[in-house]
Amino acid sequence: EGLEQYGAVNNVGIALALLQKESQPSESNFGGESAGNKNSEEKDGGGDEKAKSLAIFGHSMGSKAALLMALHCASQPNLLLKPNLVVLVAPALEGVALPSRPSSKWGSGQVSPKSSWVRRAARRVWIAWRKVFLDYPFRYGLRRLVNGTKDFWRKGLTLAWGDPQRLSDSDALRFQWPSIGEGWEEGLINFTRSRLFSSPSDSASMDDGQLLREVANLKDTKVVIVYGSKDAVVRIEGPVAETLRVDYPNVKLVRMEGLGHDPFEEDVDGFLTVLDEALQ
Repeated sequence: EGLEQYGAVNNVGIALALLQKESQPSESNFGGESAGNKNSEEKDGGGDEKAKSLAIFGHSMGSKAALLMALHCASQPNLLLKPNLVVLVAPALEGVALPSRPSSKWGSGQVSPKSSWVRRAARRVWIAWRKVFLDYPFRYGLRRLVNGTKDFWRKGLTLAWGDPQRLSDSDALRFQWPSIGEGWEEGLINFTRSRLFSSPSDSASMDDGQLLREVANLKDTKVVIVYGSKDAVVRIEGPVAETLRVDYPNVKLVRMEGLGHDPFEEDVDGFLTVLDEALQ
């Protein structure tokens, strides 16, 4: 049966919205009609519409979004979307491949509507001060650093690639594209702030380890973790890999020799080969 492939993104809301839209009947789909689409339109012997088979891919921090998508699909039968395959590449999962993030003493920073007008006014003043004296200068400096430093992306990517010789000019250009547009600095600032001043419990009822275990235990769902032996960003090689094998026996672990944080970009053919072998 055809597999509908979705690259999981860090914004879980966008990803789930795509799944919701996909589940609605329509004459056309994002990538045109495929074998999976045709199968979903057929009726089985009982007259019930068949669920589509999903292959969900997540990379680095997008791995958590991939797991949440899989769990959401499995818990919502009306979506008619069945996560048969979840592939996590260099998963940056806290408490699994990364250290657990401690609870923040700063809290979420949100002010309740019932708060006094003094607190609400103080928060508005703080936000205005922060933008003028922190955010704007930082955005200016960040743009000058990224766009004003010669070979910034190539130099940075050599740290993520397992073999810098595999890094091409097109690779560096592809990573550079987002920085040409507007607003990326603010997104980076907001992301960094959320990582520093929010607690893991603010956004999810389960930690990353529990989430991985829940998805791995889903019926008819295969979870595969692919990692590079020279990944310097999310270090899975060694003790972390051994812990994964012991604590998550339902997860298939695939090691790619000599590759780094982006094995699917460093060696496309090799990545597809090991993934195909893992699915046999």
